[in-house]
Amino acid sequence: MYGSESWVWQEKNESRVNAVEMRWLRNMRGVSRKDRCRNSNVRERCGFKEDVVIRVERGMLRWFGHLERMSDGRLTKQIYRANVNDRKGGKDRPRKSYAVHIGGILKKGQI
Repeated sequence: MYGSESWVWQEKNESRVNAVEMRWLRNMRGVSRKDRCRNSNVRERCGFKEDVVIRVERGMLRWFGHLERMSDGRLTKQIYRANVNDRKGGKDRPRKSYAVHIGGILKKGQI
């Protein structure tokens, strides 16, 4: 998915994107939910080895590698390194940063 390298995913968004992908794949193959085919079987018949979340995370890690290799003078790297937190205090937990999200992907180690 174009431009998804810099997204910070939330788990509810992951499940929604997976649901949309599976609806699209099932529609493409002409398989309905009533046919009771597993998602992995539908994905395999369509020629996809992994779900969209794994593909996006792979792209994120690729982009992270580019970021780490950039010189410190590049604007993109400066923005990545900046700690921007414009939220006023509240009851919610702070938003997850890109670096923390990448660390979570690396900890999972599925890729």
